[in-house]
Order: sequence, then structure tokens, then C-alpha cells
Amino acid sequence: MRRAPIRRRLLGAAFIVAMGWGPAVRAEPAGSYAACFDGGQWSIACLRTQYAGPASHWPAPDIDAGIAWTEWTTVPPPSAPPSTWLAANAGRTQLAEDIQKPDVVALGQMLFFDAHLSRKGQVSCASCHQPQRAFTDGSPLAVGEDRLMGRRRSTPLFAAPFAPRLFWDGRAESLKAQVLGPVQDSREMNHDLKDAIARLRNLPPYPAQFLKAFGSGDVSKDAAVDGVAVDAAAVDTDRLARALAAFVATIRPQATRFDAFLNGQRDALDDRELLGLHLFRTQARCMNCHHGPLLTDHQFHNIGLSFYGRRNQDLGRFEVTRDLADLGTFRTPSLRNVSQAGPWMHNGLFTDLKGLLRMYNAGMGRDPAPAEPPDVYAPRKSEHIRPLALSADDIDALLAFLNVL
Repeated sequence: MRRAPIRRRLLGAAFIVAMGWGPAVRAEPAGSYAACFDGGQWSIACLRTQYAGPASHWPAPDIDAGIAWTEWTTVPPPSAPPSTWLAANAGRTQLAEDIQKPDVVALGQMLFFDAHLSRKGQVSCASCHQPQRAFTDGSPLAVGEDRLMGRRRSTPLFAAPFAPRLFWDGRAESLKAQVLGPVQDSREMNHDLKDAIARLRNLPPYPAQFLKAFGSGDVSKDAAVDGVAVDAAAVDTDRLARALAAFVATIRPQATRFDAFLNGQRDALDDRELLGLHLFRTQARCMNCHHGPLLTDHQFHNIGLSFYGRRNQDLGRFEVTRDLADLGTFRTPSLRNVSQAGPWMHNGLFTDLKGLLRMYNAGMGRDPAPAEPPDVYAPRKSEHIRPLALSADDIDALLAFLNVL
């Protein structure tokens, strides 16, 4: 007998519904946010009235008890005082100072796009974080030097300076720590930091650029670059990390009609997009995790895609903390420019954004089967993930809204 494709088998009935192979029955909207639903359909005129004023007067989102959420706003620009938007993690004060130094940011940008940071000169930071792909790379899993493939897809970078912990599993406690990880990773740039620094010290124009950005180093080791005496000791690991972190902290999503809507241009969204916005905030329950200016809570959740006990097992943050509460949890990515950032999820499982929405509608992946005695290491899906009973038209509206973000 012919067997179902592997991923279809792994995820079960929810995957069948998500891919459109099974029924999705619409539930009648309930609660205060259903005021504009009458006679089996939404009144767009009513919704436009509901969202005509400032965000503080919009219909309340559907938020579960115990969740601290923040309203949507435009993303603070890099020119805003860094103390008002940088994550309060290690090195915040220094990073705030570096962001305001154009020479440091320019050096970080140069390094970000330079393949010399990899051992064989094959890949750069931008190989996995491409501006035209919302600073991801379009691949299901990250691909590094010698075409070695990692376990997870490249993380979107827009939320990086705002996040208390970084990477999908939160193993980096600061942006400065995060930027050095790929340089050393054997499946990414595969470059020992000592060797990388030695290369930069002998690679024009880096000695001069480090000196310009940071001043001289602690140890005098003069060299000549284009006839100008420079201090090669100005190039060191700490300053490499500072420069890269400063540049990444200035990366911002492309402004869209969603930003225009937030700024008061209420005709910036068409009817379908406006309905999608409303559903996102209410019946689809997306605001439980995707709120604030970056549309992320910067937290870690298990949405049922850990593949526990199966071939593609990935237990997420638990592999860092060994805390049972972290089993199968992954960091919530920003949804800014999300339509450009596929494939989606930590493992690049979904190549189609509409299929992903159908999967959420079905309640996402399955929990492990009950065992006797119970398996303490079996991840349990977040209580915030549940079937939504959205109609096909509702999903189309949600997709239209996501395409605006």
C-alpha cells in the first residue's frame, strides 16, 4: 500500500487540513469582536468604523489570561534614542553608544557583507541574511561553508536588537554574543576567531577602518596600509563583535502600507486586508504571541513542531537550558516583511504561507501519544495553540494581511 509523504505522516490529521485535503468548518465569531459579523458575513463598513481611530480605541484583541501584550506601533528608527528600544541585556550601554557612531556602524556593515570572515572565503553574514529576503536566505535550513547544512533555518534579524535572548533557542544573551556564533560554527563560517582576526589585521582596509572606528589598540603593532601608519592591534575580537552588533542593531524592516495604516492612513489597507487585520487580532488569536512594534513577544513557545522521538527531532530551547518547561520551545520570530521571509518556522517546514495558516487553523502539530508511565521528556504543545475554525475566506483575508506586513 502506498504510504503518505513523510511529513504528512508525522503531523497527522492537522497537516491534512492545513494542506487543504480536509474540511475546515467555520465557527461563528463570539465576544465583543464579533460586533461587525451579521448574517453570516463581516461588515467591512462596520470594521472601518471600529478601526477609524487611534489604536487605543480599536476592538480589544483576543488575549489569553496571563499574557502581557503591547499594542502595535511603527518600529523605532535607529535614530531614536537607543535606550528607548534596545533590549535590556548584556552590553546594552556599550551597544547604545556604538550605534550612534557612524564609523562603527559602517565597519559593521562592511564586515557583514564580507566573505573573508569565513575560513575559505565562501560565505558572509549576508549569505544567510539577505536584505531582499527580509534578512533570511530563502532556504529551509541554513547552508554554510562547503555547502554544509545546519539544523535550523536562518533566523530573521529584524527583532534582534529588541530581543532579550537570541537564536531560535535563545542561547545568546546579547547581540554581541550572537554575531560571533556563526563565525565559529563549523557548519556556517567555520573560522577560528584567532585566525579570523589575524586575517583582518593583514587585510586592507580593515586595520585603518578599525582604527578609525575605535581608536588604537592596547598593543602597538604598526603596519603600513596605503602609506598610512595604522595600529593592527586595533583589530580584535571584541571590536569585531561590537561593529557587527552595531550594524545589525540598525537593520529595520521595509516600511509598508501597514505602517501607513498605523500612522493614521486608514485607507492604506483594502477591505480584505482590513478583515485580515481584525481576524489576526481576534478570532485567529495571533496577538497572543505577535504583538508590539515587531509583532513578536520575544518569548519561547512549543507549537507542536519538535518531532519528538522522530527523525527530525529538535527540542529547541531545552537543548540549552535542560529545563523540562522548555521542551520543544522556539523563539517567536518577527512577522515584519514576513511574506518575503519564507520558508517558515525554525525548520523551514512550510514553503507556502497559506498552508502555514491552515496548519494554525487546524491547531498545529500533534502532541506525543500518552505513555505509561508518562514520558517526562515528551514536549507538550502550548495551551495558546488551539483549533480556530476559520473559513477559507477568513484564511485568505489573513494571508492578504500578512502580505502587507
